[in-house]
Amino acid sequence: MKKIISVIGAGGKTTLIHRLAEEYQRKGNAVLVTTTTHMFAEPGTDLSCDAFSIREKLQRDHYCMAGIQCSENPQKMQALPEHTLRELLHYADIVLIEADGAKHHSLKYPSGAEPVIFSGTTDLYLVLGTWDIGKPCKKVIFRFDEMQKEELIRDDMELPKRKILPEEAVTEEHIRRILRAYRYRLKEIGYNEKITCLFSKQDGENIRFCQADTDRSDRQRHS
Repeated sequence: MKKIISVIGAGGKTTLIHRLAEEYQRKGNAVLVTTTTHMFAEPGTDLSCDAFSIREKLQRDHYCMAGIQCSENPQKMQALPEHTLRELLHYADIVLIEADGAKHHSLKYPSGAEPVIFSGTTDLYLVLGTWDIGKPCKKVIFRFDEMQKEELIRDDMELPKRKILPEEAVTEEHIRRILRAYRYRLKEIGYNEKITCLFSKQDGENIRFCQADTDRSDRQRHS
């Protein structure tokens, strides 16, 4: 079955995408890597926006990273035209999409226009970096201003509304608030499928991922 996997959040999205790509490619799948926002383009990335060229690489190498070169930063690529991506779905077994941007922060609070989920997405991974717990919120949470504003409005039994100060240290509570915000955004755009939430940790120069058990806290909150 074809999978279209979108990866959102902060703290290892690109690393996760490349690991998934390697795993699926080892199993004999043709893997397309692209973005709906912006993403660093690895060497050999197809920036031609030519569906025939990308299709050839998928058939020959079982792998292709593809996008359009960003005019403001040639090291990055941006989204393929939707009609090109949909054409390529016929030739890729697995499509991996970086669907969020965080500018190298370990955590991100999504704005009203984020994340940018491709409509055909079958699987969604939310990455939440944990290695900056204990550091000031304003330094490690991308779009912290958005978080400050919205957390004065939103309220629920588990996470009552309150003012979040720039200098307060990041805790698990802040990460739960970010998770709630992502679920709210996804509900707004009509994505109601399962979200796999991964906590990422730095281990030297490597990043490790572990699946978060968020379903239990949801059941407790709504019981």
